[in-house]
Amino acid sequence: YELDSSMQAGNQNATPSYVLSQIEKASASATEFATAFNNFIADGPNSSHAEIIRTINVFASSIADVLSNTKGLTRLATDDKKADQLTNGARQSALSTVKFFRGLQSFRLDGMDPIQKTDVVINSNNEVQMNLQKLNKLADTFAPHSDKITNNKGDLGDLVDSELNKAADAISAAAARLAKLKSKPKDQYSTYKLEIHDSILDAAIAVTNAIARLIKAATVTQQEIVQAGRGSSSKTAFYKKNNRWTEGLISAAKAVASSTNTLIETADGVLSGRNSPEQLIVASNNVAASTAQLVAASRVKAGFMSKSQESLEEASKAVGAACRALVRQVQSMIKDRDQEDEGEDYAKLGAHEFKVREMEQQVEILQLENNLAAARKRLGEMRKISYLEE
Repeated sequence: YELDSSMQAGNQNATPSYVLSQIEKASASATEFATAFNNFIADGPNSSHAEIIRTINVFASSIADVLSNTKGLTRLATDDKKADQLTNGARQSALSTVKFFRGLQSFRLDGMDPIQKTDVVINSNNEVQMNLQKLNKLADTFAPHSDKITNNKGDLGDLVDSELNKAADAISAAAARLAKLKSKPKDQYSTYKLEIHDSILDAAIAVTNAIARLIKAATVTQQEIVQAGRGSSSKTAFYKKNNRWTEGLISAAKAVASSTNTLIETADGVLSGRNSPEQLIVASNNVAASTAQLVAASRVKAGFMSKSQESLEEASKAVGAACRALVRQVQSMIKDRDQEDEGEDYAKLGAHEFKVREMEQQVEILQLENNLAAARKRLGEMRKISYLEE
């Protein structure tokens, strides 16, 4: 229903790499469920339902995630045809999953021998896999045209660790820069401006501290995921096997580092008058989005009830709270600025002059709305290109 509903936009932060990793997870969870069900059939009437319940929940939720994120990815489609193809691909995956579940209802399997039941499971899983593969090909057209992950000849584990370390270094550098800004002479500021200066810096420092904790938590989570998933294989083999997820993880780590640098640059610019407060709000929102992307990338492979993932989720909430606090500080600054500009008493205007001014405001609003629509369209086009070139 949500896939077809015009009221549901899906995950608007979904990236091509993330959607591909979700499809990868759905494919693996479908096979895991099929295996669990066939084991249940093989073990006879006294077999446990626990594994079936666990795997069916993982499978169902992963398909739901695929639908939500695929719907969000359609915003990057260059035309309606591509968007419709992507949506139809997701729909077919969902329908084949529903058919899979319904085909395994007990009244449908009554009268079949174990081999026939197993064939039903295998055939249904194959149908799901085929539809997910078709969706994967469609989503792949939205992904960056890069084969760095699959063709990387070095240690891929080191590459992932390197990106997380770079993100951590970027956060440390940002924190150091903020500390330097904090210690700058403030003789040129009035008491009021000094208060604004310090409040913005304090809020930005809180953001960087929260991100630093998030990067540490993300590093621990990745180590746990690799340790649990690689078995006897190497880290590099694990990352290559799950290359879509790896690409999403690396992309997310880069986004965190980049958005944090932009935030600090913008904060410095606002304090020195080079940037507007609105730019700082955008930068803060980008930080929140990039950290959410990193958490989501980890969530795809995290184990059930993972403590490290739980810590990462908490760290992400702390980043979000810090970003919102920064935005509130900036909004307060904007409000004070606008109040200073509002010096005219409209009650003193004559009837004709009042009407003229009212019309001028309506015209200005219309122009701004048109400019806003055009700006949103340009931003959408830029994002489509940026995802393909990242």
